[in-house]
Amino acid sequence: MCRLFGMLSVKPVSAAKYILEDPCSLYAQSKANPRNLQGDGWGIGFYEDGSPRLIKSEGAVYMEYEALSSAVRHARSRMILAHIRGASNPRGLPREKIISKENSQPFSYGRYIFVHNGTIMIPDELANVLGVWKEKIRGFNDSEVYFWFLMKELDEGRDMPSALWGLKKTLEELWEEAQRRHPDKKQPYTGLNMILSDGECLYAYCEHRDRKVGGRSLCFGDQPVFEMSYILGRDRLVVTSEKTNREEDWKPINYGELLIGKIVDGEISVESENVP
Repeated sequence: MCRLFGMLSVKPVSAAKYILEDPCSLYAQSKANPRNLQGDGWGIGFYEDGSPRLIKSEGAVYMEYEALSSAVRHARSRMILAHIRGASNPRGLPREKIISKENSQPFSYGRYIFVHNGTIMIPDELANVLGVWKEKIRGFNDSEVYFWFLMKELDEGRDMPSALWGLKKTLEELWEEAQRRHPDKKQPYTGLNMILSDGECLYAYCEHRDRKVGGRSLCFGDQPVFEMSYILGRDRLVVTSEKTNREEDWKPINYGELLIGKIVDGEISVESENVP
């Protein structure tokens, strides 16, 4: 289970509080469950002089605190995304195939930066409908196929809600035919939780097929395991896989909800849409 983070702020700031310092920081989440450590890579994405910049590692983040701290200190920006990976492997590949910087998140293209938590169970089938965009896939991470599908949809002129709806519809249609080839699988995906930035807007989407399994959040154990959280102020929007502290006014991102944050007249503005 991967861990996600995104922050949009009016002025360039550091995300150290939420990634490193809070009692349930992203770093703390990586080792909160000793039986399920998040040890398959990590990354920070931000904008430097208007262009995306990624700092990534294939190492276990809980063993690379100094490298993570250095990356977080460098990533002082109005838009910061971060990801800690617990690798999914729907293709059943050897571990050496799926653990590398290339497979670590965030992924980036043009002005976009993207992170995902969940598993696309039929990544090859989804890749086969990408057309020329399939050639851009570099690794063996099913999340990367999700990313390129969104890039294709946005490039064709669709907005983010339509792109997400198109992804869900396509996965369901592919599953109708593909499930006969995958008797060991029960569904086309487990989760589509994601955070994406185009440098101006921060998009956060929460949807997980296993939302009824009854698990609880890693650190505080006081929210559903796959429910994302956010805090909103005049100068800052923070989105995480789960809240990182108890003192701030965290709110849930509901199942099927797309949160869109942007700066309007010097303040953070947030809209919400449901993706059917």
